Amino acid sequence: MKKLLLLLLFIPCVVYGQAKVGTAGAQFLEIGPSARGQAMGNMYMSVTNDVFAVYYNPGAVAANKGKELALSYIKYPADINYNFFAFTMPAYRIGGKIGFSGTALYMDQMPVRTPAHPEGTGQTFTAADYSFGLTYSRMLTDRFSVGVTAKYIGEYLADEKALGWAADIGTIYFTGFHNMRLGIAVTNFGPDMKFIDRPYPLPMNFRFSISSDIISDATNLLTVGFYGSHPADNLEKFSLGTEYWFNRMLAVRG
Repeated sequence: MKKLLLLLLFIPCVVYGQAKVGTAGAQFLEIGPSARGQAMGNMYMSVTNDVFAVYYNPGAVAANKGKELALSYIKYPADINYNFFAFTMPAYRIGGKIGFSGTALYMDQMPVRTPAHPEGTGQTFTAADYSFGLTYSRMLTDRFSVGVTAKYIGEYLADEKALGWAADIGTIYFTGFHNMRLGIAVTNFGPDMKFIDRPYPLPMNFRFSISSDIISDATNLLTVGFYGSHPADNLEKFSLGTEYWFNRMLAVRG
């Protein structure tokens, strides 16, 4: 327990740095698809007890039983749409669990405008971002699991495109004390992508979270947690999150 506390005190010192806003592309990979996860300030990555673990922490996928399916849709202003799906199931022959996921950020057709035709040429174009992932996760002990997601990424703008790949690697450790969980993940790790003739890096991120069930009985379940991240293109982020369940039917998060 002392080693765990020392690790948590040391991590914020390591991740201190400077902002590099606008230095990475494929920003759609940073959009959280789970309303529950976002409402808990992303400390959900150490709670992930459903199929959305595919996105937040692939190491937690193995801790969930059975088959699960998730579909998520977000409508943004300016006719921008975001879709996400994930499916996980046991890997019967090799053990552990496997998962499939996909993300799409796209917008409606837009008119082509030029200096000679500021009102439009009559032609249209669109922009869209896609990613497809394959996840494998396995319990190494009864308290520790690891997982990895390999992702294919495509960004399209009019007739141009950029293609690449990335990987997410995550772990989760169940301490056995008040159902305390420690989650660590490195997301969007991969080589630079290239649009036309200009390369750009992916939004790689080191994330960690610790959460615990402060109250847990037949009627009440109160979970609190801490989340921190060190993105490659921004300042470090820290947040506190909580979730309260009443009778396993009504939940309040913040």
